[in-house]
Amino acid sequence: MSMWSYRGTRRENELSLFGKSAIVLSVALMAVSAAVNLARGEVRHPVAFFIVLVGLVLFLVAKLSVISRWKWFSLGTSQMTENMANAYRVGYWLMVVGILFTFL
Repeated sequence: MSMWSYRGTRRENELSLFGKSAIVLSVALMAVSAAVNLARGEVRHPVAFFIVLVGLVLFLVAKLSVISRWKWFSLGTSQMTENMANAYRVGYWLMVVGILFTFL
């Protein structure tokens, strides 16, 4: 199928509204559960914190790629190459998931 004959407005790799809603709901429920455990002072899975560290490394590598080009301040991925922007996004997700799994 050529790009000119595509009539839909949604890309084939985008999530549906149901998929997005399910992800947001599940992350919200995990966050509430993790917050309750954090308030109690319970760390259920301390080994899962290594996921946070892997995400932090990916995030820092992506940010340092921008800083190495003498751009000291940037928000988001606009100043990054495509690969570094992907590492930045994956790093953020791993940090969030790692924190949730640490206290879940």
